[in-house]
Amino acid sequence: MTREKREKLAQRICNFYVDSSNKSCKTTVNYFIKQGVPRRTIYNILQRYLKHGRTKFLPKTGRPLKLSNKEIKQLVKSANNRCGISQRKLAKRYDVNQSTISRNLRRRTSLVIRRRRKAPRMDNKAHEKRARKNCGKLYKTTGRHCDIIVDDEKYFTLINANVGENQYYYSTDPKAAPDNIKFKTKKKFEPKLMIWMTRGVWV
Repeated sequence: MTREKREKLAQRICNFYVDSSNKSCKTTVNYFIKQGVPRRTIYNILQRYLKHGRTKFLPKTGRPLKLSNKEIKQLVKSANNRCGISQRKLAKRYDVNQSTISRNLRRRTSLVIRRRRKAPRMDNKAHEKRARKNCGKLYKTTGRHCDIIVDDEKYFTLINANVGENQYYYSTDPKAAPDNIKFKTKKKFEPKLMIWMTRGVWV
């Protein structure tokens, strides 16, 4: 039973003890025994309530957390809706072990690692719309007196979704993640290469 469930059970027992049983321990114990609660658990909760006057558990002493709440918030902000995140690099940033980062992400945050999916194929209308948009930008750049010849060449990219770090992404809500994070992006041309080849014929 988790701590939250134990506190809720203690709240129920103490409320029944004060409101319904006229502060009778025997009546309270008999009532909750019928519900399957162990006798020793009921007595411990009542003794704690009579001694401290509260149902919530007091903070226990022990080893301090390696990552504070502020660092956890920074960790979530730096990893949420992003791909290519390495737990080992995050561990070096906070000077902890990789297993500490993994454990805190699972237990103290709502971040879930997800596999990136393939984007749906574009239909003919989407291709035509994209071509008109890109050609329109070229016309604005080169002028209307220049004929545009589009040459489709095949290139390969040096960094793509096949790299291990780029196959997954962290997100608290996959519906709110951007499309370029949820889906694998396969670029045909590098950003520094010329995408459209033009030749000007001036009249």
